[in-house]
Amino acid sequence: MKRTLLVTIMLLFAGLIVYAQQASGAAQSAAQIKQNAQQTVTQAKTNSSQFQSTMDNLNAQNAGSIDGVSYDRLKAQIDQLEANIKKEQASMQLLLDQGKKVSSMVVDKIQRLIEQHKAAIADMERFIAK
Repeated sequence: MKRTLLVTIMLLFAGLIVYAQQASGAAQSAAQIKQNAQQTVTQAKTNSSQFQSTMDNLNAQNAGSIDGVSYDRLKAQIDQLEANIKKEQASMQLLLDQGKKVSSMVVDKIQRLIEQHKAAIADMERFIAK
């Protein structure tokens, strides 16, 4: 932001100088015009470098934002799966403690949750590796 403001001020200043020179009505020699052109090229190259630097910073910040969103999503998914697994296992343990038989549907549900948890962990590992 500071660089952008600095570049804007510098361009405004350069524009004012050019305007003042043109307003004075004095005819410029070919050497003066070439000198002005060289100054313009030098200033433009400086600005271009600053623009690229600012863009690189913005891209890095954007990538960080995208990574943050991805991490938050993966973490929430893992946390939710862990909570569901614990809940289902506690329900199963309660039934077993009461001497009741647990249906295969309940066991299969817990096993599916565990497989989903493993897949979410693998997703997180791929996120870390990229």
